[in-house]
Formats: sequence, C-alpha cells, structure tokens
Amino acid sequence: MFDFIDKILSSFESCFSRKAAFRWFVILIIGLMLRSDKLGVTSVIRDLALKPDCYLSMLHFFRASSWSLDRIRQCWFQTVLRFFPLYQENGFHVLVGDGVKQSKEGRRIPGVKKLCQESEHSAKPQFIHGHMFGGLGILAGSIRSMSCVPLNIRKA
Repeated sequence: MFDFIDKILSSFESCFSRKAAFRWFVILIIGLMLRSDKLGVTSVIRDLALKPDCYLSMLHFFRASSWSLDRIRQCWFQTVLRFFPLYQENGFHVLVGDGVKQSKEGRRIPGVKKLCQESEHSAKPQFIHGHMFGGLGILAGSIRSMSCVPLNIRKA
C-alpha cells in the first residue's frame, strides 16, 4: 500500500516548480488521509505530530505561486487513467455525478445564489438561497467490487 501511495504522489512532482511546495503537498495529502477530525490544517499538524511553527508555512502553501490547481487536476486525471483499474460497460468508462444544494440564511454571503428547488414536496419553497456543490467520479474495480474515484468537486 505504501508503494502504491508513493507512486501516485510521485506522479505529482512535475506540477510544482519548487521542491518545498511539493513536500508540503505530500505532507498535506498524507495528513488529510490520516487525520482524526475535520479541523483542517490544525488537525493535520496535530495528527502528524508536526511542530506548531509549521502552521503558517502550511497556510502559505495554499497561496504559493509555485503550483497551479489546473495542473494538479490534469495530473490527477492522468494518474487515475494510469493506476486505477477502471470499470467499463460496453467499452465505455462509467462516470458518476451528483450535486447537493446547501441552504444559507444570508443573501449577501459570498457565493450564495438563488437556486431552484426540485423537490416535489409542496411545503418546500420553489427557490432557496445557498451554495451548489457538484462532484464527478469514475467507477473503478469489477462488477463484484466497484468504487467511485473522485475526479472533480466544485462549488457552482
């Protein structure tokens, strides 16, 4: 398992113009896989037993100009095609998509939009104000044991 994770993470090295940024990327990915709670960077530092001084450096990683989210996303697509046993139905890969709308009370919150409610329940309003999150994945495995590998998750 460690060799598999190492191969996957090593394939992202070309996405970074600085070695330090790539090392922070690896630390963050491992930390997100192992963390015990959902408190963000703080939980990664705590669960990997890093020094508290690492907090600001880790936050700086997210604003660094030495990497691009689009390059990482493209590399992820190529990595999925290369390493995962993708399921096929009649010669085609199977994509899975889903979305969720999260209602927000405030209308002047950044990113809040007026969304149409598709519920058939008459007690729900036709429109809500909130965020829309959408995800796209691809099925991997066999007919007996399938899993969905996420390809992209975005806030619309």
